[in-house]
Amino acid sequence: MNNAATLRILLAEDNIDIAASLAILLEACGHEVMVTHDGMQALQAAPGFRPDLCLLDIGLPGLHGYDLARRLRQLAATQNAILVAISGWSEPQDKSRSRDAGFDHHLAKPVEFGQIQNLLDNLSAARPPPDQ
Repeated sequence: MNNAATLRILLAEDNIDIAASLAILLEACGHEVMVTHDGMQALQAAPGFRPDLCLLDIGLPGLHGYDLARRLRQLAATQNAILVAISGWSEPQDKSRSRDAGFDHHLAKPVEFGQIQNLLDNLSAARPPPDQ
């Protein structure tokens, strides 16, 4: 990591085009991004990648986003990561279900990049500077 604003972001999105576009934007902002396209792949990648932030689609194949969040909360490498649900489901009960699964935030699709950028800015500002 080069500076305090650099975050490790795990992106789990089964729509290849959305995942690729979002990864390009996040990398252009200086973040390190790992893209996965199903829940099991994300769960297997997380311990080695040690993400600061996980952007997780709810409707993932292999392991549903809610179950993925619960399992990530059980891993030492991700128990304190910020988990963000990204879903087409945005009713109050959907957001409540996300909170119950361990998500910190719930963003409704289509997500505007500005919403993600605000979360990133807040997270980056809260992190201590790298060791000198």
